[in-house]
Amino acid sequence: MVATLQTHNMAPAIFEENISQSKLLMYKPMAVLQEKNIAKKKITNTRTVFSSIGLAIPFQPSMWDEKSIHSVLNNGMEMVKAKLKSRYSEECANTILTRLEKLFPKLNFNTHRKSLAIILTPDEEKIFYLSFPVKPVVFLSKSVSVLDLAANMQQEAEFFYFVLNEKSVILYDYFNKKLHKVYENNHEPSVSNLFKKAADTVELLNGKYEKPVFVTGKLNMLEGFCNSTPYSKQFFTLLYHASPFRSEIKESLIDEITGHWSYWQSKFTKTKIIIAKETGSLISHFDTVLKAFDKCADGLLLVDKHLKKQLPKSNKTGGLFQMAEEFMQQLEKFLVRGNRIEITEAGLLKDMGGIVLLQGSNKALPVYRQSTAGGSLY
Repeated sequence: MVATLQTHNMAPAIFEENISQSKLLMYKPMAVLQEKNIAKKKITNTRTVFSSIGLAIPFQPSMWDEKSIHSVLNNGMEMVKAKLKSRYSEECANTILTRLEKLFPKLNFNTHRKSLAIILTPDEEKIFYLSFPVKPVVFLSKSVSVLDLAANMQQEAEFFYFVLNEKSVILYDYFNKKLHKVYENNHEPSVSNLFKKAADTVELLNGKYEKPVFVTGKLNMLEGFCNSTPYSKQFFTLLYHASPFRSEIKESLIDEITGHWSYWQSKFTKTKIIIAKETGSLISHFDTVLKAFDKCADGLLLVDKHLKKQLPKSNKTGGLFQMAEEFMQQLEKFLVRGNRIEITEAGLLKDMGGIVLLQGSNKALPVYRQSTAGGSLY
């Protein structure tokens, strides 16, 4: 686009010293030829060949209707178009978009995974169905990896919320910024049966322990419930209260949890690491994790944010991460098998080489329990 003169940014005229005040220093607009040269330079800067492009979008076709599927795929195309605009020539951009359009009909629309990641290079295309939610994102780079796309995991608050009242329990599932009632039991004559069925319900709905479970209610009910289950460490216990949990109390606690979600997420991750150490299912440090990948180890991979930034540079620098390319190849296989990856806050894994594999995280892993009497969250 040709540069234009914006008169409201013009410098004020200034009187020269020792000459007639009628002679002014005038602002001279840029020569037309120079403007054309700048515009021409911008045009020639558009690339005619791309190196790598990555797209990640939510993708749950088995749970959606046809209209929702088309909407998500169309939004993905629009994101790619916007990213390509002004960076690549029209011919190059059209080539990329055409490849995506031909790729979409070949997708697996029966998958029960939660997200889709696509990587295109001039020579190949890769499709990954991820078992965790991601935020829509497009990457243009010399080399886009599945780690870049998987690291864009959606970090919105998601958790289970248990309310224990006298002779009744209610379980809520919080997702999409809303609380959904998923279980209620107020017909059990025996409190022990009530507790057992409540614990079984949590195990059924949260078997992989991907979400923290918060438990609230009367003190005697909380103690009885936690003492009745072998997974007592699974729960965050919050706010003992003498009266039944009214809606305003429930809403207040939900606001507190979601308002400090990074705090609870960090606690959740730290406790899973502690439990994994106790059960001997934790593998740490880069070389050891890579060896476990070679043996097709499964679980939850935690990568420190600082290490994640270092890995793309490792092939150039060599040293400890000279096996980064092999790691990326194994990571692709790891995610294809349905495993999960999370990027943790910088420093959380500093004593473990910045990387941790929690083996078999799909098995029952107890989660952090925090007792806080007196109505306080912390």
